[in-house]
Amino acid sequence: MSALTSIVKLTINISIGTIAALKMITRPGSILLVFAHPDDESSLVSGTAAKYTRRGIPVDLICATGGEKGTRLDVPSDVDTATARVVELRAATNVIGIRNIYLLGYVDGDLGKVDPSEVADRILKIMRDVCPEIVITFGPDGISGHPDHIAISRAATAAFEKFTESGSGPCKLYYVTIPASMLAEIGSEGVKRLATRPDDEITTTIDISGYFDIKIQALEAHKSQQDARLVAEMLQSAKEGGWEPRESFLLASPEPTEKEIDLYD
Repeated sequence: MSALTSIVKLTINISIGTIAALKMITRPGSILLVFAHPDDESSLVSGTAAKYTRRGIPVDLICATGGEKGTRLDVPSDVDTATARVVELRAATNVIGIRNIYLLGYVDGDLGKVDPSEVADRILKIMRDVCPEIVITFGPDGISGHPDHIAISRAATAAFEKFTESGSGPCKLYYVTIPASMLAEIGSEGVKRLATRPDDEITTTIDISGYFDIKIQALEAHKSQQDARLVAEMLQSAKEGGWEPRESFLLASPEPTEKEIDLYD
């Protein structure tokens, strides 16, 4: 082998290594979802999560409670509600493509009674292990006003703030939200009173039209839940009526400067 050939091969190998290293550096970081109950993830962000997992971006989920106070549609009498709901959660997250589920094990309905710093510290530990670039949780309104939703929002926000104090950690914190116009678009009959946000305050809108079927499959995996069934039926009907499937967010940190159509904008 001539010296020139060796130099050429070495140059090629260095170039390939450099490109691979650059790809690792520029590859978007992971997404961490932080919610209160099994099915929150499917109702609120499953289309968005599926979109990014199909791009090769890892998505992890923290679920704070077992959802023991949910409905028991078609659950055998010898199976307790929490067990059934965890099985359904795993089925839904498999459909979405979620990498890991972290179950905190709190009792459904009692999260607001737990010391907030305890919950925040447990979330913080997971953040330090996972090192997400993006965190998504409920906003302060909890959307439905459920005390568990509000409690997990506070805890996740506190954990995010503590994790980013040093200048490291997640780059963005998003709150799931519903544009005021959306309920009219999809038809809101039978839906409990929900907190919405004026359309002009929505910072981030994700087109999930290519992942809508995955969202429906994820919702259907929570087959014991009346609300999940209702949401799936409502969204399917709305899509048939011309609604363009999308999920909406409020960028809570850092301060938004412009409207986004991608979480990594």
